[in-house]
Amino acid sequence: MSLSRPETKPRDPDAEHPAERNLRLNTYALIVSNLLTGALGLVFWIAAARLFPAREVGIAAAQINSAVMLSFLSILSIDAIYERFLPVAGTHARSLLKRGFLLVAAVAAVAGSALVVFGPKESLFDSGWTMASYPLLVVVLTVFALLDKATAGLGVARWSAAKNAVHSLAKLIVIVALAWTDEAVTIVAAWGATAAVAAVYLLIALEHRSRSNPQFLGIPYLPSRQQLWSYFQSSFGLTACWAIGNLAVPLIVLTQVGAEANAYFAVAWAIIIALYVTLDLIVSPYVAEVAAHPDKVMSLTWRMIRTLTLVTCVGSISLVVVAPAMLNVVGAQYRDEGQGLLYLAGIFLPLAAVTAVYEGFARLQRRLRLLLAARFVAMLVMVGGSLILTRAVGVSGVGWACLAAESVAATALLGPAVLWIRRAQSGKALVQR
Repeated sequence: MSLSRPETKPRDPDAEHPAERNLRLNTYALIVSNLLTGALGLVFWIAAARLFPAREVGIAAAQINSAVMLSFLSILSIDAIYERFLPVAGTHARSLLKRGFLLVAAVAAVAGSALVVFGPKESLFDSGWTMASYPLLVVVLTVFALLDKATAGLGVARWSAAKNAVHSLAKLIVIVALAWTDEAVTIVAAWGATAAVAAVYLLIALEHRSRSNPQFLGIPYLPSRQQLWSYFQSSFGLTACWAIGNLAVPLIVLTQVGAEANAYFAVAWAIIIALYVTLDLIVSPYVAEVAAHPDKVMSLTWRMIRTLTLVTCVGSISLVVVAPAMLNVVGAQYRDEGQGLLYLAGIFLPLAAVTAVYEGFARLQRRLRLLLAARFVAMLVMVGGSLILTRAVGVSGVGWACLAAESVAATALLGPAVLWIRRAQSGKALVQR
């Protein structure tokens, strides 16, 4: 059933609608935050490379990257539910938040424990203490990540932007202060402990908003349980494809090329992932705002596309021109090993933007099967290609595999994305409750 909420009083046609203003504020805050987070993230790994042995950096990078990817998998697509349905959850918003966070924390603990038991222990962990604390790291990073979509669903994605920026600065300060330890566990602890503090603070703020904001004190407009379950299943499939692919790749580099090569890979990959996250963070508040204000679908859509296009162009140019020079600051070996991956990322980032745009449209319609099929095939290409090509060309093999994967997805989704825009322009109702 399509949503329609007519405005209660005439407005100046040139005036910015509150939904457009909120989208603008949230989007710009997320972009600025992610740029700062990406820059400080690179400085974090530069500091780690300068202050710690390459082997310790490689081990820490593998632990952090694997925990981050497990956190995405542990979220169980609850983040997609929050992004899409919290804006219309009304009085149910508070219970959705509590149940969701408790569920993903439990799943994260199990997932982290499973990797400790069944994963490559010899390559990934250097002590029993790090193995024992690893599940807690996964729990913290899972809650930390879920907050991004929870804030978007509550209309305050800019709060998450502040959280990410503060975390990036805090973990850098900690790693520099504790550099004398000279061990991988220090790098991991600096990342995890600061994330825990930021997450607790923001959870308290979201609890207050869900209890006091008028938007979440009204009647809920949620779909049936069957429809929610269908959306959940497809969203979980998308989350699994993303998490499995990005969990496997660092482990492939670690096992196929070695810990030192993984250190070189981690710095370049951190830059690329920051841009991927930026694309997602631009689309996320768009979905939330259109869900809450479906009568503004076209104005919000064009605003999102313009912003995404600008960020993608700047990001691709930066990957080719700026990022290699930044790697050179870390060390000549880091640039030699990582610049090929960065050049390839400059090519496949626009392809990833096509997929990101279509994902926003698909979530509004609650039709995710085509997106899921494209993402699944792309994940297989990414993992299989990385496994084969890293043996032949090293770290750059991941870039070639990602280029092939993003090409497959963009080819499948570009046509449907254009069709969606044309239908929206013709006035057809495309936003489903």
